[in-house]
Amino acid sequence: MKKENNDNCLEFGNIRIFPVRRTVYVDSVEVVLTRMEFDVLLFLVSNPDIAFTKEQIYEAVSRDTYSEASYVIKDMVYRLRSKLGLHCIQTLHGYGYKFRADECAV
Repeated sequence: MKKENNDNCLEFGNIRIFPVRRTVYVDSVEVVLTRMEFDVLLFLVSNPDIAFTKEQIYEAVSRDTYSEASYVIKDMVYRLRSKLGLHCIQTLHGYGYKFRADECAV
């Protein structure tokens, strides 16, 4: 469940995201993300339960269009899942992704 404390921290299960500091912690251990990984994560968690195409996600975080955006976002989601142990980014086959906060609960 999404919680916001005084440090503007977003919490989802064992994951804490600090948007202003651009840092992410899993079980109190900082996980280093690239700019794009962080931006994709923040975009998805800021819009829970909303389905987005890969192209919409790419355009939201990069501010431009790219014909191969679906490959870039697919790679970003894979890396986020690997680095954070995230199971709350749901794949919508043939469409895109959505963030399921209820799937992050510990």
